[in-house]
Amino acid sequence: MLTPFAPSDAKAKAKPRKGQQRSLWAVRSITDRKTSTPLLKDVPESFASIAAIWEPNSAKITIENLGAIQSLASRLAAAIESRLSAHYRETKKAALQHPSDVAAYLVLREVDEKARAEVPRLRLKALDFGVTALLEK
Repeated sequence: MLTPFAPSDAKAKAKPRKGQQRSLWAVRSITDRKTSTPLLKDVPESFASIAAIWEPNSAKITIENLGAIQSLASRLAAAIESRLSAHYRETKKAALQHPSDVAAYLVLREVDEKARAEVPRLRLKALDFGVTALLEK
């Protein structure tokens, strides 16, 4: 049986301590790679190569092409994740309160620049892909 909505259902289970802020990106999930990674604009995988799945005529894509597009998308997502770890390594040195949030912002700014250069009319889809890549890693 359904129960009526109570205002107590909408409250967060745990409150952050005074002076603390909840972070969207889990710091523990960011791997700290010691190798330098190329900028997203220098990565050979492009949003133009995976933009076919965002188009209205994506139902015409064959299974073989879909597998190739998914492998390109996974390589692009891995490049986004490696850029996150590079930005996190740099922002952690700056003693910021939430370096993971700053690193995520910098990566999404790189994703936006790459999307504007490659697929300007699908810019929001590319940003959605970048956020999804960061959250699902």
